[in-house]
Amino acid sequence: MKATLFTRWRSFARISAAAAVFTAVFATQPALVQAADYPHSTKGWLQACQKVGRKLTKHNFTYGIRSRDTLKEGIEHGRKANCAAYVSWCLQEFGVVGEGDTLYTKGGKLVTRFDTWQRRVKIIKVKKKAGKVTNLKPGDIVGWKDIVHMNIYSGENSYGEKLWLDGGSAATAPGRPRRYYRANQILPYNYLDNHKISFIIRIKGL
Repeated sequence: MKATLFTRWRSFARISAAAAVFTAVFATQPALVQAADYPHSTKGWLQACQKVGRKLTKHNFTYGIRSRDTLKEGIEHGRKANCAAYVSWCLQEFGVVGEGDTLYTKGGKLVTRFDTWQRRVKIIKVKKKAGKVTNLKPGDIVGWKDIVHMNIYSGENSYGEKLWLDGGSAATAPGRPRRYYRANQILPYNYLDNHKISFIIRIKGL
């Protein structure tokens, strides 16, 4: 009887140890995107971007360089946004980056203000005019080479025009100050066809 109990205890100990190792190994792996309010799909990602865009309009944001690290801080202080802030806040909203993590372009290069993407995205170098790029996928974040700009590719319409979600000055009303009113709208910005794309940020798993 004692031998049997000892054997069972030793077997239980081995199983518990193996479970602990399994848990430790997988706990160290970077998690894929988890956004409780959105499905992990292109549709969910674009919904997150549109929600951020609606808030820019709702809270009367104006276009400017002095944006905050989070949308919440922006609402509370200054209410300014630009293309890079918009993309950063969309990524935060969807859960690809952490709260306060931001990025921007400089000379056509991507600059991140955080340590790692934790394997959540793929970055693709392009360096072609947008009109000649054939490997864009809806949901791709596009960084431009010959203009200081970032936006989100959203597919094509029935006329073959590329469609975008854009948090730059194109999403604001003309005048001073430029106020946001359509950052949540998926629209063609055909002038972009003649500009050169530097890189694509593609969220994995969409």
